[in-house]
Amino acid sequence: MRAVIVSSTSTHYLAKIERTTLDQGPTVLKADDRAVAVVLPVDDYQAFEQWQKQQQALPSSMPPDFANEMAAFERIKPALQDAYGSQAVAIYQGQVVAAGHDKMAVLGQVLDEYGPVPCYIEWVEPESPRRVRVPSAWVSQ
Repeated sequence: MRAVIVSSTSTHYLAKIERTTLDQGPTVLKADDRAVAVVLPVDDYQAFEQWQKQQQALPSSMPPDFANEMAAFERIKPALQDAYGSQAVAIYQGQVVAAGHDKMAVLGQVLDEYGPVPCYIEWVEPESPRRVRVPSAWVSQ
């Protein structure tokens, strides 16, 4: 990807881009050695829009109930710091239903109280990293 240095004021960027630059693909606009924008040829942008529409049409790999519980955790996380700091909490139907210092024990509490329901179990930490769900297979015996 080519880079073009832009000059800036407090409210505007000014970039001089040669016509042939866009023939070479996307161009990064930089101000003060920091990327501030990308200029794409129209064909590339239209291809991106088409790809984005296709991605939105794909079914989510995450069950909606689980996604709702994860969103609820993120929404109430600031309020959980005082009561559950450094503990794992289980979120079910948008509320904390179990807490403890061991995630498996917290899961056990949920299973004992509610059975196998979709819940989200996470550590309550001020700066927890973004986590992803990796599906697994359960074998019935």
